[in-house]
Amino acid sequence: MTTIPYKRFDEADDATKKIYENIMRTYGSAEPHGIYQLMGHTPEFLDASWLRSRYLFGNDSGFSLKDKHILTLGISATNNCEYCVRIHTDRLRQLGTTNEELIETMMVVDVFNGYGKFAEGFRIGDSPTISTTSQDASGNPASHKIYDSSNRVCSSEGLAEMFELMAYAPDYLKSSWERSKLCTEEEGHLGLRLKHMLAFCIAATNSNDYFINVESKRLKDLGLSDKERVELVLVVDLCCGYNRYVQGLQVAMESKPFGDNAEANKAVSVAA
Repeated sequence: MTTIPYKRFDEADDATKKIYENIMRTYGSAEPHGIYQLMGHTPEFLDASWLRSRYLFGNDSGFSLKDKHILTLGISATNNCEYCVRIHTDRLRQLGTTNEELIETMMVVDVFNGYGKFAEGFRIGDSPTISTTSQDASGNPASHKIYDSSNRVCSSEGLAEMFELMAYAPDYLKSSWERSKLCTEEEGHLGLRLKHMLAFCIAATNSNDYFINVESKRLKDLGLSDKERVELVLVVDLCCGYNRYVQGLQVAMESKPFGDNAEANKAVSVAA
């Protein structure tokens, strides 16, 4: 239950109603989403927020609308925002996303949230709190082979340092490397480009310097332009802000956030 009442359409002034109508027409919904009805208490903020949403989700870019919703789903899951997780999952279903793609999205969310905390816990990339195991693992051929492989595969990313620390626990290292390969080295259902975009967004959401640098290098290697990498941070900015807004005001889930009309299947690009 929301902590303040919604500003309903029939209670809004003319300027706010115009924005509400644009939102409803865009999404094919019978009323604006709950988050916008709360923003309606401050029309200027509603207007600016809606313009930002329309810019990112309607503006031409190197990312498809589906890609952007996968990114926002991953960010919302990282921030534990149930409202936005459900909203973006519903939108992805509407856009034809498969179970396999959704599962693979959460695999990346799982792996990179965990890796981020591992890196933070040992200050990897800064001044590690314990030494790497390069010499310690020399007597463990299996461990040495794994992090040697990670060093070769991830040479441009600097991930080997993390795996060398994991070599203190060889069995854990082995299973972690297998998970990592699924999420970072195999195309799968999402493709490597999107997986690494998502990994970067998770790192930025968590303010993890190590993986921000690791994934920035990988995205550059994958051909993302500076403009596209800036757009990724804009998505993180918008989504993280919305996550906190709906959590702080306890916005309730709509039973049907997106309508059935054809326009709702397009990018958010209707004229204001």
